[in-house]
Amino acid sequence: MNLIDFQSISQACVKCGKCIPSCTIYQVNRDETTSPRGFLDLLGAYGEGRLALDKGVKDIFESCFLCTTCVQTCPSSLPVDVMIEKIRVDIAKKYGIAWYKRIFFYLLKHRSLMDFIFSFVYFISPCIFKGNKTKNRFRFSLPKMGKRTVFPFSKKSFLQKYQGEIIPKNPSKKSDLQHNKVAIFIGCLSNYNYINVGESLLFILDELGITTLIPRQECCGAPAYFTGDINTVRQLIKKNIIHFESFINEVDAILIPEATCGAMLIEDWKHALEGDELHREWMNRLEKLIPKMKMASLWLQKNTQLQKKLSESSYKGGSITYHDPCHANKVLHIHKEPRMLLRQNYPIVEMSDSSRCCGFGGISMQSDKYHLVLNAGLPKAKMIEQTGASIVSAECSACRMQLDNAMDNAGVNAIFSHPLELIANALGKKL
Repeated sequence: MNLIDFQSISQACVKCGKCIPSCTIYQVNRDETTSPRGFLDLLGAYGEGRLALDKGVKDIFESCFLCTTCVQTCPSSLPVDVMIEKIRVDIAKKYGIAWYKRIFFYLLKHRSLMDFIFSFVYFISPCIFKGNKTKNRFRFSLPKMGKRTVFPFSKKSFLQKYQGEIIPKNPSKKSDLQHNKVAIFIGCLSNYNYINVGESLLFILDELGITTLIPRQECCGAPAYFTGDINTVRQLIKKNIIHFESFINEVDAILIPEATCGAMLIEDWKHALEGDELHREWMNRLEKLIPKMKMASLWLQKNTQLQKKLSESSYKGGSITYHDPCHANKVLHIHKEPRMLLRQNYPIVEMSDSSRCCGFGGISMQSDKYHLVLNAGLPKAKMIEQTGASIVSAECSACRMQLDNAMDNAGVNAIFSHPLELIANALGKKL
């Protein structure tokens, strides 16, 4: 993005301060510098050439959780998040990217190698990670990180187990079809760590009599995008666009069970392609695909008989509280649909602030600023505990990782389940 955009966005801020009380990083450190208003002042100074990208400035701009809360509360909807994502590209060009992030982003671009690594970790994890058999949680450390909880590992990824076209098992259900076929874009966390999310979506689609396509696909690029590695992001976007074009006319929708991936495909791919030498060509191709990209809960609630099927089910589960992922609620404006599906079989106890960011923040926050991540997550864990619900749910596995960690550190005994897992359970699938 041209530097003049930093100036114009900064100058458009009227300094009303409405964004500050709900800003995730401001709630943690109470520093005006790392608040939306502070970020915009610094962006303007950078755009005018009055601010150098020294390590202090780098630290400030890498402290934003990119939760987009400020964009939603701003009367002018100033794109603070997009501006910070753009300046992180400049920061990455000047300072480079840490070795362990470069390794991770390399793996994101080479799925076969990533498959091998995760399968290998599955076999050795009982020896090197401290596990909790009841909650299926594991502890490990990354550079600059202390004790923390991380996701489980699987012998085979979702995409290794399921490929190509999957026909509904019960032929009698085919006559009830309103839709012929959908594709699934699974997302890396559900592909490698929480594979029951994808299997639950397959179970639901089978119950609805809908044929499913599991196509070739790459990472959405979110980890690299939020870190400033724009070259990796564009490579992944272009590969995915080519993959999608090969089947897009065969399907009614591409279902995405992960909020971060959904926001990345539908909104952030457009921002990431800005500045690419073939920007217009790739944007034209992307714009033809976006209308069929849908969050799973949204599409299932609006386009199938799932809600009716759930209401007819005799299953009654325990109470749940629902956390609104930032990328679902604030970026894609999806929050009613998962609740409409879940409340057919589960009583929902709303927490005091369901839309408050859980504090995941991306790989840089998790690895370099874990103290901020932990302090952002603990209040959310307390909210969950205060509801008395036995289950917390959210359509985002990044939130799952963060909330599991926060609850573990806060001693909260609630269990996290993805809404698709809970819905599939209500239809007869065992968790």
